[in-house]
Amino acid sequence: MQKLPHQNDSDIRLKSFIKGFMVALPLGVSVFIYGIVFGVLSQKAGLSSFETLGMSCLIFAGASQITAVQMISQGGTLFTIIITVFIINLRHFLMAASLTPYLKKEPTGLKLTGAYFLTDESFAITYSHFQANKPSAFFFLGSGLNIYLFWCAATITGFLFGHLLPDQLKYVLDFAFAAAFIGMLIPLIQDFPTITAVFVSAAISIWGYRNLPGKWYIIIAVLIASLFGYLVDQLQEYLLPPKERSDIP
Repeated sequence: MQKLPHQNDSDIRLKSFIKGFMVALPLGVSVFIYGIVFGVLSQKAGLSSFETLGMSCLIFAGASQITAVQMISQGGTLFTIIITVFIINLRHFLMAASLTPYLKKEPTGLKLTGAYFLTDESFAITYSHFQANKPSAFFFLGSGLNIYLFWCAATITGFLFGHLLPDQLKYVLDFAFAAAFIGMLIPLIQDFPTITAVFVSAAISIWGYRNLPGKWYIIIAVLIASLFGYLVDQLQEYLLPPKERSDIP
């Protein structure tokens, strides 16, 4: 975002924050839908409304929260739940590492706040925006706060009113989680190395889900797919001049 003569830094930061918040609205709606699913699962698992809302407001990690609640309902031990949630959330290290080059000049306090609001959704929005625009930690915070508010609101809504939903609709809501991730993924597929990484990640994830214990397949798929994407990118750079590389329109 370019600075106009009549604008000061505070105006630019506020506009970046608002833009991030508004850009995240479509995904915020998706988050609200599967946040209801989490609220329903928590209620069925025997958690109180305070515990359910506290988990969303403090932990703020949808996939690991849903997994944790499912393990609680199945009688999983505290140690097993902690280890499983930790493994699932390891991907945040990779997402944070991808954003770090864009935020080097930002104050540490802003980066720490952004780290708390870092989710798959806010990462996808922010990373895509940073590639085409001037990076701003306030855009990142705006998108993250949007997702946070939708998630917490959906959690308590699902807990209190989820029992009113017909069973058929609950099955539809279950797919909202996957649909949101597909929606985040598509805009990021812009070249052949990326689409290679997508297919490799999908193949390894499916195989790992069926054959590996726990949730380690998530990290394995990310690392191997990233390696394949990098190798294809280097091979393409070596063999083809820039004009002939296969960017996806």
